[in-house]
Amino acid sequence: MALRFSKGQIVRLTVALAIVVIAIWQLAPLTVSDIRPNGVVNAKLVTIQAPISGQLVRAIPDVGEPVSAGSIVTRITDDTEPQALLTQLDGEYQLLRSRKTALVEKLSTLNGLRRELGERVREMVTGSMESLHYKMLEAAARQKGWMSVVKERDLSLARQKTLLADGHVAKARVEEAESLLEQAQQEVERARADEERYRKESGALEKGVFVGDGQNDVPYSQQRLDEVVLAIADLNVQLTETNGRMASLEKQLRDESARAGRRESMLVRSPIDGLIWRRMATELATVTKNNDLAKILDCSDIRIEVPVDESLSDRMEIGAVVSVRLQGSPETFEGIISGVIGTRAVSPELEYAALPPLLKKDEVLLVVNIPDSGFEDRPETFCNVGRRAEVSIPSRLHSWFGESDPS
Repeated sequence: MALRFSKGQIVRLTVALAIVVIAIWQLAPLTVSDIRPNGVVNAKLVTIQAPISGQLVRAIPDVGEPVSAGSIVTRITDDTEPQALLTQLDGEYQLLRSRKTALVEKLSTLNGLRRELGERVREMVTGSMESLHYKMLEAAARQKGWMSVVKERDLSLARQKTLLADGHVAKARVEEAESLLEQAQQEVERARADEERYRKESGALEKGVFVGDGQNDVPYSQQRLDEVVLAIADLNVQLTETNGRMASLEKQLRDESARAGRRESMLVRSPIDGLIWRRMATELATVTKNNDLAKILDCSDIRIEVPVDESLSDRMEIGAVVSVRLQGSPETFEGIISGVIGTRAVSPELEYAALPPLLKKDEVLLVVNIPDSGFEDRPETFCNVGRRAEVSIPSRLHSWFGESDPS
């Protein structure tokens, strides 16, 4: 006997069946996966710093504007530090030039004085040599003259002795003749001694030593000449040192000028493909070396950070595939678990654009990478950084079904 349903029963059965289907459709994902709706889309930030100190003469691109690796972000001119160093080096070089000029002038004056003193000493030596020569001639002539007197008085003494023997003169005349002879002989010796002394003085004078009466070993002009020679030697040493220092400064000036030419204008380029996330310096602003200029969003490595129960961390395998869906979007993406960060973990040195979600007690931070999200193709959305995301983590039941399917 066939069952007959009234029209009202059919409507009620249809409604009940629809409710069951909707309930199964809504609850089925919960039986095969663990859905976490508190994820945050995040990406790394790359900071661009000023390579030199100077002024920005080119504006940094606007926030959100795409930049490619190697493209020019800004340009910095630097004419302060090199110019200050060049001014300092040039001042020192000019000071050394003045010192060299003074040394050369002083050296020229001393060389002139040396020539003058040398000429004066030579004239003095020549005059002294001539004077000694004439004195030797005079002493030789005086010696000859007194030798003639000695001969004459020797003959006179002989005559006086003969006359004394004949009794024609007194003995006092003989004694007077002897005294005169002795006096003449002494004069001969004195003339011979003078001649010898003048000869020795002449020999010493040829060696530059003055041994005359009332003189030192050298005259005042010779002493002054010796002092001038020593002063010239000292000035030559100073001049050599100054020339060496000037040559060193010239080389340093050339090197610094070349380096300043390279540093006066430097282009700042982007190290990656990305988006301008933040500008930290404006056009014509003055910056110092290593100052932050801008932050670039790296959309090549999008990650989802989502809190999960710490009890689930043991079954979170690195490399496992999960499903990701942005809040308000029906499109889903395949994600890969890349790490689990505990509540006590130290924050990495890498800087990220969005703040990670707050972790409750007994929660850890699950990191999911989306390699083929295509977010970088939509720069107007800033690669969806900061948006909420829903992550569906396969449950044990899903794993069981997955293992059962092949069998």
